Amino acid sequence: MPPILASVVSRTKAIANKLWNADDQTLRWILGALILILACFNFLRDINTPSNAFWDESYYVTAAERYKEDKAQFASHPPLGFMFMDLGQSLDRSNDKVDTHFLGEVKKLDTRVIPKGYDFNAIRMPSAIFAVIGALLFYLIALRLTKEAFEAFVFSLLFVFENSFIVHFRAAHLDSYQLTFTLGAVLVWLTTFGKDPKRPLLAFAAFGILCGLSFMTKVNSLVMVLLCGITLVRSLWTERTRENLLRSLARGSVAAGGFLATVAAIFALHVVLNPNPPEAGTKAGDRDLRAMSQTYKDWLEDKRPLDLAVLWHGSYDYYKYMKGDFTGSILSEPNGSQPILWPFMHKIINYRWDFDGKRTAYTQMVGNPVNWGLGVIGIVGAASLIIARRARRIGDDGHVEDFNRLEGIFAMFMIFWLFHIYLGTQRVMYVYHYFIGLALSFMLVSLVFKIVARKVAFLDKHRFVVLCGISVLIAASYLFYAPLTYHQLLSRGACELRNWPVKMVVCQPMKKRPSEEATSL
Repeated sequence: MPPILASVVSRTKAIANKLWNADDQTLRWILGALILILACFNFLRDINTPSNAFWDESYYVTAAERYKEDKAQFASHPPLGFMFMDLGQSLDRSNDKVDTHFLGEVKKLDTRVIPKGYDFNAIRMPSAIFAVIGALLFYLIALRLTKEAFEAFVFSLLFVFENSFIVHFRAAHLDSYQLTFTLGAVLVWLTTFGKDPKRPLLAFAAFGILCGLSFMTKVNSLVMVLLCGITLVRSLWTERTRENLLRSLARGSVAAGGFLATVAAIFALHVVLNPNPPEAGTKAGDRDLRAMSQTYKDWLEDKRPLDLAVLWHGSYDYYKYMKGDFTGSILSEPNGSQPILWPFMHKIINYRWDFDGKRTAYTQMVGNPVNWGLGVIGIVGAASLIIARRARRIGDDGHVEDFNRLEGIFAMFMIFWLFHIYLGTQRVMYVYHYFIGLALSFMLVSLVFKIVARKVAFLDKHRFVVLCGISVLIAASYLFYAPLTYHQLLSRGACELRNWPVKMVVCQPMKKRPSEEATSL
């Protein structure tokens, strides 16, 4: 062996030996850094591909343009996500020389009229960065649940290599912000559930603030505030004293106060940051003006100073606009999904496809089947373990905290799922509305594995090999479907290969003369 190669092999073996024998604290930092690297590679690359708006970007590109021009406006969702897009535009000035003014004149954009040279990095990058933060938060949650670095790393791969997260979070959508703030809230909640945190009021306030930030991105995460209720109800059930009742009321009040203060602050910030009136005579401007109270209009037209009345009316007008938009929602459409079937990845969405005459590139909202399958195993396994425990068929083995957390997260998953099943009767829902539930199911997987490994000797003995096998399956499945995630060109045969054993994509073009039917690259 050449001396240089022998030296490299020797150094590699030495590093591997140090890692293998590293203490748990060191290993946590090393594997956390690896999660960061993998997340950056998966979420931050090829942000401008495809270089066309797709799915809800047709709405959000227009909202981002009005934010860029500091125009007062309303949208179907709260304003926080649009503020991050605007921040991205402020930091990335790539579009400054492009005429983008007309984008803000409508609420929904015809994606074929994106100005030449428009760069999507500015409004997509903040979402991708939040996804990286979300991956780190999930790793910290997994560490708290498993208390073992390598297990936490493996189960964090469920987040890092989740194709549906990657395709959705690398776009100018709102879900990355929502899920990241929700994961932050879950991480704080874990410090309060079943034990007293060092600074309880601060912890509950932080939980309320994070839930408020998540809610001010997309309102369906409101249900997650019930995690606080689960903590307080459990505390009251285990210690039924007057002192504990007063203590729980104080903590609940602090959490509620943090939530409400955050909501009020974000609405007020939206009003203050957008002092220019909507552009009358445009479709978007006229629609916003019709929804504005006179007090709000007077301030925008410099007829009165900024005061609490203006902040109140501007915020309440926004709320009424969202409520009216929700009331008028359709109940079904071809891409709509049934929430009861969400754990099985019901209704994959083709966001976009482009044909170059020989091959087709897809932007497909398809998940990693291995991850979703493990999620189902986590849900079923958690239900089975909880029933067996309550029926006294299995014991806690001295690990009561694991079972308590399993029950708490499973209860939150069921509340989230049932709430969205109800929402599905009120408006059309899509499979990406399940992202919070999917993340909760991944948490259940880690806890179920931990508990079952203690009770099954074979699994405990071969734990490392099993975890390595799970990692390989997760990564291999991600790579197999990555072309659908990253808008990479595929031949017809390569596309059809992705439909085995389950149909994942309708291979395009469908007709004999595709050049007449497909969009050009």
